[in-house]
Amino acid sequence: MTGGLVRLGLVGCGWIGVQHVKAWEQVARATGGAFTITAVCDTDAERAQSCADAVSRWQENPVRVHTRLTTLLDEGVDALDVCVPTHLHEAAGRAALGAGAHVLMEKPLAPSMDAAVRIARAAASADRIVSLAENHRRTLTVRTLRWLLRDTQLLGVPELVQAQRVRYEAQTRPEGRWRGQRVSGGGGWAIDNGAHLLDTLTYVLGPVESVSAQAKRLRDRPRAAESTEVDEREDFLTALLRFESGTTGIFSCVSSLPGADDFRFAIRGTHASLIDTGAASGELFHAPEPTALVREPGEAPRALAGYFDDYRRSLTDADRERLFPYGLTDDFAIECAEFLRAVQGGGTVEIGLDAATRTLATSLAFYESALAGRTVRVADVLEGTVHAYQDTIRPGPLRGDFAEHRTVLLSPAGSATRRLS
Repeated sequence: MTGGLVRLGLVGCGWIGVQHVKAWEQVARATGGAFTITAVCDTDAERAQSCADAVSRWQENPVRVHTRLTTLLDEGVDALDVCVPTHLHEAAGRAALGAGAHVLMEKPLAPSMDAAVRIARAAASADRIVSLAENHRRTLTVRTLRWLLRDTQLLGVPELVQAQRVRYEAQTRPEGRWRGQRVSGGGGWAIDNGAHLLDTLTYVLGPVESVSAQAKRLRDRPRAAESTEVDEREDFLTALLRFESGTTGIFSCVSSLPGADDFRFAIRGTHASLIDTGAASGELFHAPEPTALVREPGEAPRALAGYFDDYRRSLTDADRERLFPYGLTDDFAIECAEFLRAVQGGGTVEIGLDAATRTLATSLAFYESALAGRTVRVADVLEGTVHAYQDTIRPGPLRGDFAEHRTVLLSPAGSATRRLS
């Protein structure tokens, strides 16, 4: 469509759906009402009503409440914001595309490459946009980091990336049952929150060429509070990454080893390094923080935030409007505003299907490599020639359980032995 009031629907009224509603409020104020949220949908009617009430606090037009996506789509929308669990992305996205609606899809795009391909085919057939709602790269922090690396080349040639977090979690985080089941979440860190980090690294350093990973589940923890179902995700994931540029990446995320709480994110170049030791939050998947330090030989360390104004001044008016549409600075609001503008015919989306699919393939390469016990090329996952792990993402008993990847204790003579209980 070109111009006119965009009719927007939202499906999924959980935590992320609420964040999107807050973002859409900012977009509404910035654009003077270029869209209206006509309906929201969630299988939990009370949660859907709460979401509709939140929209009604800043929007005059009424918001209808649905518990089935088909009824929402039957009433007609121009675009759908999809905020449901990962295993429902394909069904929701294809239904919306089939109804002629553009789609804003929460990350990751899908739990498998087969599902991603079907979404892409549906988008091509419908001639509609699919944009990935990946917010972190749209922060001022990550935008500035990319500028430092690619435009100013302050760090020189980036040779080494370190992304490491080791901690001990006695209990499963209260994230909902679906995340702890492979058939619904697709996996653990690399495909869930790790999608943020992998997208950031691709954005600032270019694509990952290959992954050599190990994954283990060292402890059996319940999938949710007061549940007897085991959380199927890995609690130990390490990998060596090779980027197409030649940069080397060292990744590790471990939550099952006691006695340590260590964090480090660093990009080390031939001229300088950027180092984040987690002083602000220690959130590996949202690294780096504005407090990360740029260290140049012979110079005092300077926080990444100290380069924000320099970066802003480097932008042309066209750059500024493309990267921070309508003057917005909130990352969630930016992804929504960019999508809205593209739906109206006034621009393109930053993370379309090609980029979203590439990040998904990189995530899955971690698990394909860990299961196969060898280095896996991202291109092979993209092309569908490597898929053994993805074949285990299906209903029924878990296959390829990373609990089977256990380390044995060596005796003084060097042979494996059992640890005494």
